[in-house]
Amino acid sequence: MILEGLRGYRGYPGGFKAYAKAFPTVELSWWHRVGDRKTISRLRALAPEGFRFSVYGHQHLTFEPSGEERRTLRRFLRRFRLFGDKRGAVRLLVPPGVGPAQLARWLDFLEEVQEELGPVPLAFQAEKALHPLLRTRGYALVNQTGGPFLYLVDPGETPKEGEGYLYRSPTPSQAAPSALHSRAEVERD
Repeated sequence: MILEGLRGYRGYPGGFKAYAKAFPTVELSWWHRVGDRKTISRLRALAPEGFRFSVYGHQHLTFEPSGEERRTLRRFLRRFRLFGDKRGAVRLLVPPGVGPAQLARWLDFLEEVQEELGPVPLAFQAEKALHPLLRTRGYALVNQTGGPFLYLVDPGETPKEGEGYLYRSPTPSQAAPSALHSRAEVERD
């Protein structure tokens, strides 16, 4: 089954509670900052059984193995794991210019971190030249079939079959201002 939701709930009329009644999943942006523990706990408690949280991020990943990269990646994945049984998947954007050899070293590094923390479903958004490497390593590709699951962002049409997640950008009527969600809900890094 493909769970369909929006890229963010902020501004949804009625706030997160109304959003969670209308959709079974949401993609949260952790591009700039990782969600704080208090917000993750609150969202998880408000979400009904079967609801799934996916996240998109993180701009501070360099795709160069280092001590700082390890700390950033571990913090990001640990926070995502706090969603527990309501975890969806993580979408990672590989920046332009990262070549296959550099990505292969980083994937080795990623897999070491996942051995330590436990696996997380990952979908990569990357240049086509990197797709064969990512497929060989068993990762899902954003807006591509043939992986362990589908991760679709603003697709032209909705597939009739498959397992995974589909996220659309909110329309103006879905993103009306909401006083409940006017403050930032993430901590500053």
